[in-house]
Amino acid sequence: MNDLLKNNTNPKNIEELYYRILKIITEIYEKIIPQSVKNRKNKEKSKMKDTEIISMQLLIECLGKTQNAGYLYLCANHHNLANYVERSRFNRLVTSLFTVIKEIRKNIPKNENSEFKIVDSFPLVVNKFGRACFGKRLREYSSYGYCASKKEKFYGMKVHVITDLYGNPIEYLLTKANIDNREALHELSDITNIQNLIGDKGYVGKISEELKNEKGINLYALKRSNSKEPLPKPFRNLISKLRRRIKSTFGQLIEHFDIKRVRVNSIIALLTSLEIKFLCFNILTYISGTTAISSVLNFN
Repeated sequence: MNDLLKNNTNPKNIEELYYRILKIITEIYEKIIPQSVKNRKNKEKSKMKDTEIISMQLLIECLGKTQNAGYLYLCANHHNLANYVERSRFNRLVTSLFTVIKEIRKNIPKNENSEFKIVDSFPLVVNKFGRACFGKRLREYSSYGYCASKKEKFYGMKVHVITDLYGNPIEYLLTKANIDNREALHELSDITNIQNLIGDKGYVGKISEELKNEKGINLYALKRSNSKEPLPKPFRNLISKLRRRIKSTFGQLIEHFDIKRVRVNSIIALLTSLEIKFLCFNILTYISGTTAISSVLNFN
């Protein structure tokens, strides 16, 4: 896929962006997806290829529209892009490709081997706090939690994310809201290649020693103000500066992809939505060479 890096100009319109995305998705799909999936039963009867379905959903995310509104917009204004299926059918097809989307996200080129990585989490509100006691949406996967940055309680889940030093997401983990960041980090460290990790005050404690002894991971976390062994000010300022990268990524995921808003009622639909949003961020970063994804979408 190195040939794709030679053309680092940003797409000029929606059609060009779609075909750039389709090319990347197709190359990864053909390389990593097993034949048993490619040639599954009744696959030849489908009006849209798997790669077209995934690329179309990614394009909808790029447009900053909801799944239904985005699909109807493309059908009406860009009818030459694909052999469109009925809208509800398209939604079901996207969800059915969850495993394929996840594998593609894991295999899109990222700086996974960079020496330093950043970890943080953000809340995923399932129901308004006052309605949580009788809300039924994703109830068995949700709980009450506390968002330290906003100093408020919420009801829902947490998304724990590891990025490279540029803020490009590498891996994520979805947990209940009451799961401690340090507990989630143990699981994240099992599925991601980490040497040195930068975190905030939510990652202080014995976990630093545990990660070092068990997995050889150096965790550099900001210490609380009442710590008996405060970090040197220059080092503390450096960590704070580096952590702005992941905060910037969260800001773009929330502002453009509306990642914090839960519109689905099933856990598989939610996981598919998260996979699509993170994959879209990775692809736009890959196309432009920067995590400032708005630069790729300036034709809107």
